[in-house]
Parts: sequence; structure tokens; C-alpha cells
Amino acid sequence: MDSPNGTDGCIISVIIPVYNTMPYLTELLNSLEAQDLDKGSFEVIAVNDGSTDYSGEILDVYAKRNANFRVVHQENSGWPGKPRNVGIDVARGEYVFFCDGDDVLGREALRRMAEYAQRHHVDILIPKMVGLGGRKVMSGLYRATRLDTPLEVALRSLNPIKLIRRSIMLENGIRFKEEPVRLEDGMAVTEAYMAAGRISILSDYDYYQARSRSDGQNISIRLIEPLGYVGSLSEIARIVTEHVGDAERARKLVAALFIRKGLRFYEGKRFLDYDDEGRSQWMGAHARLLDRFLPGDTTGLFDGVHRVRVAAIRAGRLDELVRLAEADLASARNPDLVALDATASGVRLQIRSYATDRTAREVIIEDRDTGQKAGIPLVVGEGGLLYAALDSSAMAATLQRLGNVWLSYNTEDTDLRRVAMDGEIPSADSNKVRYYRTAHGFFSIDVRKAG
Repeated sequence: MDSPNGTDGCIISVIIPVYNTMPYLTELLNSLEAQDLDKGSFEVIAVNDGSTDYSGEILDVYAKRNANFRVVHQENSGWPGKPRNVGIDVARGEYVFFCDGDDVLGREALRRMAEYAQRHHVDILIPKMVGLGGRKVMSGLYRATRLDTPLEVALRSLNPIKLIRRSIMLENGIRFKEEPVRLEDGMAVTEAYMAAGRISILSDYDYYQARSRSDGQNISIRLIEPLGYVGSLSEIARIVTEHVGDAERARKLVAALFIRKGLRFYEGKRFLDYDDEGRSQWMGAHARLLDRFLPGDTTGLFDGVHRVRVAAIRAGRLDELVRLAEADLASARNPDLVALDATASGVRLQIRSYATDRTAREVIIEDRDTGQKAGIPLVVGEGGLLYAALDSSAMAATLQRLGNVWLSYNTEDTDLRRVAMDGEIPSADSNKVRYYRTAHGFFSIDVRKAG
């Protein structure tokens, strides 16, 4: 029998649940074939969960030409949990690495993760993830490598894209829920966090590209049923509460979890899209979660609109939750460029933000070709108007051709709203850089003549 510590030389077992992932699957498999880690040091275990497209046949082709690729074919289980468990059962590696069949790994990903994890005796490694095809990721989580990552940070990432010491999964009986249930990966990952001695974030390379599928088949974007989802969230809260010895710290962790995974369903269009019955189900299920895991005074655990929403949930004030969601919609309007004035060095912007529940931090200039972003300071003026100065020389050095202009509302630059430009405001030119309105009504920058 193979050792759970990978003593046969296998360091990483890559486990892939596969169900109808063509044409994306070949891109993932190609990226695994191209890994610069010695093939004897890793294996690929693809579990074909009854695919009805050509995924199973494609997997067999790759397995025939790669000695370290294995395929398990099974009847469809309806959810990724069972394929992941099957993969764990047959894995030989010191670590298991879970990935999805429509994503892509960087060529150096496995080698870099293996070297870091073994050198630093890491139990769970969270690799830097980037978006693919418009997928949004928590870029702020990967700003820097962190050898020792506290639970307060690690619990922000509950997806299964982790390098996990296999013995942790085996010795603690950690399994993925096999029935169709939301957050099944979050429950297993949270259990693993609780059993881990060292959790690290590795941010020195684009390790994993997570795809937003054009066919809309990502499980995470399908309609969410309130009672089942909150049941899973309650299970994660239970795991945290029972394993964290400091009761006050556990309460803070659960509160932060509830902000991220609970209160987001009350925001704007997302909440208003539910009918009265659906809204009542969310409110009732969340009220029960709060009473069970955060009894008593929670004033110090929630701030601002979060505190107001929690109070409304506990008091059963559905009308107030609807009013807050309607206010979200009003404040979701794109910021407007109010004035654009050319200066000797560039332009001066005057912007109005309509967001009432958040404060703009800076102007973000995004290169339309590369996606790279640069921040410009904001100054708040009278009446809440925002001012910023753009230097044309800096814009020419920052952008290849064209740039989009956004307002950022958080430190992670994940809450961005593009600046609109009214047709009555004339374009401006400064030092061969053009500041103009696009056909869709957004403020943009053209540096092509500056080169």
C-alpha cells in the first residue's frame, strides 16, 4: 500500500473532477503536461463523473501518452464532491491539489508549490489565483506571500484550489459532501484549516487561472436556494466554533464569515430578484444562524450597513431589508465625470460618485490590452465631489494604447465602477494624450499619438 506521505516519490496528486468540460478540458490537460516538475514527482487523477460530451475520451487519450495520468470513469453523481473523494482514495502524493476541469495551471505551478511546501513544512498552501475569461478573484488576498497565515485571512478563501497535505485529509476523515449541496468545498476546506499546523499563501507567480465559462455552467453562478445554502454556512460556523478554543475569536471569525457569505445576499438586485417568499426564507434562515452562533450583543462585530442589516434580520424587518436593497441599486449608478479641464501637464478631473454605502479610494487607470492597473489619488471637495489630476507623461508611460478609468471603493481594487462621461463634456488633449468619451459613454484615455 502506498504511504500517505508520498514515500514512493510522488509529491503532488492533482485531483480533477470532470463533467462535460470540453472544450476547456484540453487546455488544463495541456498545462499539466507542460509542468516543469519531474513527472515522477506528481500524478494527475481525473475522475470522469459520467460526462456526456467527449471529456471521457479526451482524458483517455492523455492518459495513454502520460504515464503519470490516471482516469477513473464513474456514473454521474451530480456534484463534484464524490469525484474529489474518489481522487483522494486513490492518490499517492504527499499532497493533494484540487483543481477544476475548465481552469489552467501556470507551467511552473506544481514545482514552485512543491518546493515551497516541503521547504517550509506547509500543511495547506493557498496559491495565487488569477481570473480567466472575465472571472473575478480576490486579488487582495494574493498581494504578498505569507508563510504563516492566520485563520482570519485563510477563511476568506473557501474554494478547494489548495495544496493540502494528504495525511490531514486521511487522519481527520475529511471528506467532501457528495450530495448536491452548496459550499460542500467550503466545509471540507474549513475542516482542513482547523487541522493544519501551518497555512501559507504563495503569491510570487500566477499559479492558477480560474475561468468564467462563456456557457454559464460554472456551478458557483447557478441559482442559490436559501435554506440549503444557509444550512451549509451553519455547518462551517459550527466547525469554526467547535475547533477555535478562544470563544471571542470564534465569534469574530463567524461574524466575518457571515458578512462575506451571508449579508451579500441582501445587496441590491440580488435580494430584490427574490420574491417575498424567497426573501423571507433568507431572513428566517439567517436569523436562526445568528441566534445559534452569535447570541447576545453583536454590536462590536458588525459596522455600518452590516450592523443595520443584522439588526433587521434578527427583528424580522423584511421591509427595511428591501429598502436597503433599493438604496443599493440607487447607489450602484456609475460615477459621472462632471468636468474635464486640460492643464499644462495633463488634465484635472471632477467626478461625482453616487455610492452611499461606500467611499471611493482612488482613480484606477486600467490598460485595455494588458489589464494592468495604476492608482491615482483622489481629493474630496465640497458637496462630496471628487478631484484627481492625471499627468499625460505618466499616462503615456502606463498605457500601451488605450485606458479605461474607474473608481475603486476598497483596498483590494475588487469593487470598481467605471467612470461615465456625459456627451455634453468635450474631449481634451494634453501633450498628445487624448481624454475622450467612448461610444458606450465611458471616460477613456488614448496615448497612441504620445508614443
